Amino acid sequence: MSDDLDRLLSTSTTLDESLQLLARIRATPEEGRAIEQLLVRDARSPLPEPLLVAVGRALVERGDPAAALRALDRAGSNDALLLRADVLARAGNAAGAVALIERVLLRDLDWPGARERHARGLTALGQHARAPRPDPTVATVMTSAPDSPFVLLREVARGGAGVVYEAEDRELGRRVALKMYHRPDRDRPQLLHEARVAVALAGSGLVRVFDVDPEHGWLAMEWAPLGALRGRLTDPIAAWAPPLAAALSRVHAAGWVHLDVKPANVLFRAPAEPILSDFGTARRQGEASPPGSLGFVAPERLAGRASDPRDDVYGFGRILQEAFEAPGAAEPGPAWRALASLCTGPDAGRPQDGQTLVAAMPQGYVR
Repeated sequence: MSDDLDRLLSTSTTLDESLQLLARIRATPEEGRAIEQLLVRDARSPLPEPLLVAVGRALVERGDPAAALRALDRAGSNDALLLRADVLARAGNAAGAVALIERVLLRDLDWPGARERHARGLTALGQHARAPRPDPTVATVMTSAPDSPFVLLREVARGGAGVVYEAEDRELGRRVALKMYHRPDRDRPQLLHEARVAVALAGSGLVRVFDVDPEHGWLAMEWAPLGALRGRLTDPIAAWAPPLAAALSRVHAAGWVHLDVKPANVLFRAPAEPILSDFGTARRQGEASPPGSLGFVAPERLAGRASDPRDDVYGFGRILQEAFEAPGAAEPGPAWRALASLCTGPDAGRPQDGQTLVAAMPQGYVR
């Protein structure tokens, strides 16, 4: 081996040095050997993502996009996601490309090149390019206080449909989560739909609905004292993932698809007791799918597929990936990473529904 290749493969070489060495080696006959050896090293111990992205770009430029996709399968950086999206777009898989680009936009709407790629992808899917909006709180006009038996204590979440408050029932003295729709006159059907589906599916792992007022646009639900998963992504995955999968299994067994499985819609009664909430977009299996949350929509749904339990399985896999990438998160281990890849991978290999997902839980974690 040349000195450059020897240094590139050394674990003591810094990231900047490695990137410089790889760029230099790419202009020599040793490029192929360097890439091969780096991939072998990555299989033993993951390479830093910037170096892995550089390897992926090299593979694409050498005419092996399939190898680039395999190399970047578990990479979650924005650069890696956009490179994977570009490869899929060139192969004609616009839906897969858009799904990856939306993961980037979920983190940073202004990431260089992401908006342009997103617009091109939607055009290829026959959809109108839209200004994407991330899931977390967005500024909207708040409705007036409802004529209700509740005292509003504090705002805890805000989204496109409405705002959620921690509130207290004046008569019963219990805490509730009070969801107030922004436009009750317009959104009355969705409000009633959300309440009725939640009541019809009532049971373990699903949010309880106490009361609804379509005229004033509010929905009273159980209060989850430990908040949403989006603020607890560093909690041990083994504590919340199996019961969440079991909740999805119950939804699918009843013939429904949730269609908005994301960290903000997973609440906690206790550290190991997640509950699935927000059934406003839920649909019967086979019904047309409504728009979904940026970064959590399966490629097949983006391409126009009707409501399918595999869409929820994809959302579950994306939640796992978000947990892997959360600052301060512990290494989840290969079994959980493999499950996330299975859930977000090709549709044919994805667990078909919640029951199959429960069966796919890493050994020792089935609940």
